[in-house]
Amino acid sequence: MQKTNEIAIKTLAPYTYFNAPVLLDDKYLLLTENIPVTENLIKRLHKWRFTNLYTAGQSSEQPFPGLGGGGVIAFTLNQNLKEQEGIKDVAQFYNEMLDFTEKRFTDFVTNNKLPIQLITETIKNVIEKVKNRRNYILRMADMQAGGKSYIVAHSVKVTFLCIAVGMHMRLPPHKLIELGISALLHEIGMVRLPPHLYLSDKVLSHEEKRAITAHTVLGFKILKQYDFPMPVCLAVLEHHEHPDGTGYPRGIKDEQISLPAKIIGACSSYTALVSRRPYRGGREGHSVLMELLQDRGKMYDDAVLKALVYCLSLYPVGSYVALQSGAKGIVAEPNIENPKAPMVKVLVSASGTRHKDPYLIKSEDAEKQIDRPLTREEILQIDPEAAAAAELEA
Repeated sequence: MQKTNEIAIKTLAPYTYFNAPVLLDDKYLLLTENIPVTENLIKRLHKWRFTNLYTAGQSSEQPFPGLGGGGVIAFTLNQNLKEQEGIKDVAQFYNEMLDFTEKRFTDFVTNNKLPIQLITETIKNVIEKVKNRRNYILRMADMQAGGKSYIVAHSVKVTFLCIAVGMHMRLPPHKLIELGISALLHEIGMVRLPPHLYLSDKVLSHEEKRAITAHTVLGFKILKQYDFPMPVCLAVLEHHEHPDGTGYPRGIKDEQISLPAKIIGACSSYTALVSRRPYRGGREGHSVLMELLQDRGKMYDDAVLKALVYCLSLYPVGSYVALQSGAKGIVAEPNIENPKAPMVKVLVSASGTRHKDPYLIKSEDAEKQIDRPLTREEILQIDPEAAAAAELEA
C-alpha cells in the first residue's frame, strides 16, 4: 500500500478510526479499515517509541463503548456485549482479589495478622465466581497485575485455576475450600524473602537456593502457628514435591503427596509460565501444557494434569489459533468432552477476509481442527489491541 498520509501518533485521539488500512511501515499492518484507535493502543505505540502511522484513508471519530483504556483484562475488538460484560465482571473481581491478598500479606508482615475466617469466606466467594464465570476467569495470560507484586498476582491466579481443577476432580465443598485457602497462601513463606530471589533469572548461589527451597517449610510453620487446618498446612509444605521423589523439602513420592499439593504444584507451574515476568514475556498456553505433559508422572501427577487440560483445553481459552482450513480465530470455550477440540470463534476466513460477525465452531471436523497457535505478528494483524496488550506487559 502506498503511503499517502503520515499521521503523527501524538495527534491521535481515542476512538479515531480510518476508512483505509493503517500501517506502521511499508509492511506492518496495524489496523484494518473502520477499526478504532483506542487509548491503550496509543499508550503502547508511545511505549514502542513509534512516532508516525501511515494510511491512504481519512480519519474521523465514532463511539466504541467499552473499548477504552484501563481495566485489568484488555477488551478486544472481537468481543460481543455479553463477553465484555463477563470480562468486565471478572476484571473487577480480580482487582478485588489482588487488593485483598496484598492486604493479607501486608498485615501478616507488619501486624502478624492472618485471619482464617475472613480468608475462608473470601475463598467461598472465589468458588462461586469460578463456577459462574469459568471461561473468563481462566484467561491467565490476559490478567495484568496492575502494579501489584508478582507474589500477590501469582497467588490469586493460582487460586482461580486450582479451584477450577478441584471442581473438575469433584472435590467435596469443604475440600474445595481447603484447596482454595492453600492456593492463596501457598507462597506465604516467600513474603519475608528478598524479592530478587524469585524475580530474577540469574543463577542463584547455594545460600540463595537454600532460602528459596526453605519457603515451603516456613509456610507450613506459619500456617500451623495460626491454626489453619492440617490439610492446608500440608498442601503448602508439599506443593513442590514431585511424584518421582525429586521435589522438596522432603523428597516424598506419589501417594505420599497430598492431592491439594499436587494440584497447586501443576497449577502454579502453568500460571508462572504463561504470566509475564520482569525478565521475560509470558509463554503461549498450548506450548506450556505440552511441556507439563512431558513431565507427567515425574514432576506432576497424571490425574491432575488430565484435569488441568480438560479445564483449559490443549489450546487454552483466549489462545489465537489457525485452523486446518487456513481460517484464524480465538479459543472461546473449552470442550469438556474433548480437550483437543475447544470452541473457536472464527475471526478471519481461509481466504483472509475478516468476518464482521465472528461465529463459534467446535474444532472437531477435519478442516475445523486447530493446526497451530498464531504468532504474535499474526495476532497483531487480526487483533491489534490484544497483541499490543501482550507487548506492553512483556
